[in-house]
Amino acid sequence: MLKSVLALSLISTQCLAGTPKGECANLWKMYGVFMRASLICNFPESNAVRKTLTLLKKDCPKSTEAQARRYVADGFKEFDKGVASKGHPKACGEAFTSWTRLEGLRSQR
Repeated sequence: MLKSVLALSLISTQCLAGTPKGECANLWKMYGVFMRASLICNFPESNAVRKTLTLLKKDCPKSTEAQARRYVADGFKEFDKGVASKGHPKACGEAFTSWTRLEGLRSQR
């Protein structure tokens, strides 16, 4: 999950500068991680989820539904791996920490 946090930090920094080619897949995956965490950890929808979806709509308008489903499913799998390896409370805590960091980075925008 630490890799996920670092990847999310990198992605969010790149989002601040605009979305480079190929980042749409990472944004969809990040959205999947956030959505799965929201479902599994029983978190209310966060600003990070909404902001990620807004970025996707703005920066990735050519994404097809099939592409989005594939990458969101990858995000679901990544979060599930974290739950399996670290346990539910730790994975949920890390997801919450990622959300708050991402919200902080984007609010500085």
